[in-house]
Formats: sequence, C-alpha cells, structure tokens
Amino acid sequence: MNNSHCRTASRNMCAPQNKIAALFVDIDGTVMECQKYFDRAEREFSKLMSLVGFDPAQARETLHQVYYQSMPHRGFERQRFAEAIAEAYGKLCKSNGQRKDHVVSNICERIGTAPFFNQPELFPDVLPVLTRARHNFLIVAVTVGSRDPQKYKIRQGGLSSVFDDIIITLQENKAQLVDEFMKDVGVHPCYSLFVGNSIRSDGATLAKTNFAYLPLETSLASPTDAFPKDTGFELFQVSDWPEFEERAINRLIRRRRRALQYDSGSGIQIGAADSPCGCSESS
Repeated sequence: MNNSHCRTASRNMCAPQNKIAALFVDIDGTVMECQKYFDRAEREFSKLMSLVGFDPAQARETLHQVYYQSMPHRGFERQRFAEAIAEAYGKLCKSNGQRKDHVVSNICERIGTAPFFNQPELFPDVLPVLTRARHNFLIVAVTVGSRDPQKYKIRQGGLSSVFDDIIITLQENKAQLVDEFMKDVGVHPCYSLFVGNSIRSDGATLAKTNFAYLPLETSLASPTDAFPKDTGFELFQVSDWPEFEERAINRLIRRRRRALQYDSGSGIQIGAADSPCGCSESS
C-alpha cells in the first residue's frame, strides 16, 4: 500500500483500503467554554429589565421563548443573539403596555453581542489530548456560526496549529458536511470519529462515523433529542477529555493497527471482512 499520503515522520493516519483516519471536533461547548458567556448576558439582560420596571423572571422566560426555544430555526449567525435580546425587550414592552426606549434597545443589542468577544477558555486537557491525537488522526474542527468569529476563537484559543482543516456552517448539517469531507479526502469512517456535546447537532454524525458524546455543556438540549439508531458505528459516552482519549481515541487506534496487520501466510488484512465498528469495509 502506498501510504505516503497518510504517513509522515511524526504522524501515522493510515487506515485500511489506502484511506486515512480522522478526528472531527466540535468547538463551542466541547473544546472551549461557551455557555457561561450567554448565561452572563442573560443575567445582565434580566437586571436591565428590572431597572426599567419589568419582572426579571419574566424577562428571562421571554428571552428563552424568543431565542432558545426557536433554535435552530432562528439561525446561528453572530447577530442572532443580540437580535433576540432586543426582540425579547420589545415583547416585554408590548405585554406590559410600555413604550419601547431605543436607548434600552441599543443596550440590549450590546449585551447580546458581548458573548462573541471574550478570550476563549479551553476545557481542561483539550490541548494535550488533541496534540497527541494528531500523531494518529487528521484533525478537523467542525463548528456552527459565522466564519470570522469562529476562526478568531480557534486562533485565540491557540488551536490553529492543531487543526488540519476547519468546517464552518450556519446550519445544523454537520452530518452532511462530515460525510462530504470523508468522501473528498478519503477518510475511513470505521476508524474515525466525531466528538461533540450536542445530541441533536453533533450526534447526527453517528450516522456517518463513530461518535463520542462529551456533554461538558448542554445548553440547547431538548428531552426529545436522540442519537441515530442502528447505524453500524459506535457511540462512546465520556465525561471529560482524558476519558475521551483513553476510551475512544486509543481504542480506535488499537483497532486500526490490528486491521492493518497482514497475515504472514495469506497476505490478507485482519479485519478486512468484518470491521470492528460493524460497517462494511467498502464504505
């Protein structure tokens, strides 16, 4: 097998069938903290609403109805949260018979913009785990949001040199984009995986490759969210990055090495007929 495309002096990403192994990584809520900035904006909004005469609990409930309960239909552009806070203020004014103040509306929009301009904070152990994973996987960031802010966060978080590629989308279509990437680049789905914190958005990729559920933040979760069933790929459920490395990354590396071994007598690859993750080797 010609493996010059998957092996360098410091990296071995080779998988069966002359393909490569990839690790797809969600960013917000998986690699770096995200929800606490939105929680802070929510507190500031409810405080502002109390200062202009509204009940802070009603203000929070209105914001939840306007923004959180309308996702993902509202969209994931950077300005959407600011628009939602200003819209929530407008709804409070209407329901309470109060005239809307344009100065207050502008303050609402500034509050809603603030979460996107914070120094990124990585979850513990993210950087060392991803740095080690680079020796055995092509590393691809997959993130929802506006392109410039997402690339900015990755760069400011010190992760630019970790990722080989970045997939950025404004829709909840990660499974489709990951599938297209794997076909374009020659990624073997049985020896690759996606790690993310959302069952709905990230977990949909379980239909295309293995998935590790790492729920460090679950802000937009719904009781009706569910993983795809009977996909032939494996679901790993882990609680932190060290556990993800040991119970997902390292297991896939061991399986891949075993599949790449040749029987000295027949020259047939072990595992060629029956992939460890249950999917067909012709995938």
